[in-house]
Amino acid sequence: MMRIQVFIQQKKADSLYTAAMDEYLKRLRAYAAVSVTYLKSEKQMEKAVAKSRKKFFVTSGKKTMTSPELAEKIEDFSVRGESSIDFFIGEEPGERMETFRISSFTMNSFLTATVLLEQIYRAYRIIHHQAYHK
Repeated sequence: MMRIQVFIQQKKADSLYTAAMDEYLKRLRAYAAVSVTYLKSEKQMEKAVAKSRKKFFVTSGKKTMTSPELAEKIEDFSVRGESSIDFFIGEEPGERMETFRISSFTMNSFLTATVLLEQIYRAYRIIHHQAYHK
């Protein structure tokens, strides 16, 4: 089972975002081991980035990724035997990594994480040829 970690460089989210993220984490249990980790400092972020093999920085940059493209990336990693993917949200660390944006809107880190979890859930529904809306 794929292990996916979402790292957020912020202190813990308020209950509105936590409830939404928890809902997607619950739905994702059927597909992958997904977790959210809060990092309080830039140093903690740098350490997490250094330990990571397959990593993405979620930013407000120029490159976008569609839901089918994210599904394709996750499926490709799985087929190649990769067991984990890490997503980083916050101050961009010094280490270079693949970046993409969730939206052209400016969003806080917690909303970005919530939307990212929804997109990961959508990606797994695509991979498994399941309808998204019930």
